[in-house]
Amino acid sequence: MPQLPHEMEFVVEAPFSGAVEQRDGYDLYLPPGVKKPVPAVVVVPGPAPARYPFRPRQWPVYQGYSRLVAARGVAGVVVDQPYHSVEDVAEQAEVVARVVEAVRAADEVDGDRVAVWAFSGGALLVGRWLGESPEWLRCLAFSYPLLGSADEVRPGRPLVVTRVGLELPERQVTVDRLLEQAPDAQVVEVPDGQHAFDVLDHTEQSRNAVEQAVGLVLGHLGA
Repeated sequence: MPQLPHEMEFVVEAPFSGAVEQRDGYDLYLPPGVKKPVPAVVVVPGPAPARYPFRPRQWPVYQGYSRLVAARGVAGVVVDQPYHSVEDVAEQAEVVARVVEAVRAADEVDGDRVAVWAFSGGALLVGRWLGESPEWLRCLAFSYPLLGSADEVRPGRPLVVTRVGLELPERQVTVDRLLEQAPDAQVVEVPDGQHAFDVLDHTEQSRNAVEQAVGLVLGHLGA
């Protein structure tokens, strides 16, 4: 089996001694010794390039975030995001919504304490939760997101946004628009970071940004 390239290594070491279970539509990373339902962070990957032989659930970046949160007592979830394009965003958004509901119903998960964390183009699949505010969704997080022009933010929606300084201007303008609508959003700045900094920029700044973002998201879950 081909190996993932070195440049995809996660920037934070994420030792993990819990269990990983592959379920229908997602991978579940459980904290070690868990005996009661715990909050969950649902990671929504961006699309994989068509040339890539690996589904995003296999990428070290998404596994790394899930291991980090699981090591701190929260279930990490990686959505088995298929390859998708702009044409099938609406369909895949429904897939993600169904996976989130399946996660909430899992015996190991406290379905009333869930965060959804979208990366890159995965942000296009979670726009419904910018305008909706279900009580179970304690936090909506974005890392270097690609956002649609029509996304509207409901006042009071808890947001954590990781913004990179070296983003393409046409992408950055949509992030800035989001933050204008959500002045209370918690923003993690990565001034020297590029898109996908958490696998491409192996620096102290990157590691600190990842740790800060994880801490903010878990804080909304009371963890």
